[in-house]
Amino acid sequence: MKKFDKVFNHYDKFIELFNLNKMDEIKDVLKLQGDEVVLDIGGGTGRLADYLSGDCRIVYVLDESKGMLSKVKGNTKVLTVLEDALDMTFEDNSVDIVIMCDMLHHIKDQEKLTEEAYRVLKEDGKLVILDFEKKHIKVKILRAFEHILFGKLYFRTSEEVINLIKDKFTITKFIHKKYYFIIKGEKNA
Repeated sequence: MKKFDKVFNHYDKFIELFNLNKMDEIKDVLKLQGDEVVLDIGGGTGRLADYLSGDCRIVYVLDESKGMLSKVKGNTKVLTVLEDALDMTFEDNSVDIVIMCDMLHHIKDQEKLTEEAYRVLKEDGKLVILDFEKKHIKVKILRAFEHILFGKLYFRTSEEVINLIKDKFTITKFIHKKYYFIIKGEKNA
């Protein structure tokens, strides 16, 4: 995702232009209690982290783009982590919630990514994925645009994402909104 260093100044405008900002929906799915440690993998400019920070203990914004992380607003409850999501330095069983919002399709080794999420999550930890339905016409346009900017992408259908995580996570919520979906899973023991 270092390719995001060339677009970080315009990323939030891009999200608004394509109506990809789904922060309210993610917050509704999370049902935060106020004491959670949240890890936003591929959290970029930190918009979602900042939005959620008032409702949890702390939010880590993990991204491998220095440019994207440079846009994260100063907030004592939002901490930036510059590293690769496939090789995180977080301790095992240290996080309550892992969020992957609009980032799964940028990762080739999605199995390794979900293994890392599983590893860092506490026993009753939750994984929330928001991504885009690869066969929808709006997403085909988005894919073409993102391909120009970032190169190869790895979009999946919602069913493919469920199949990707179902051995490690019990699906507790599935929201399908035509061109995007939200999946919430709880870590299996």
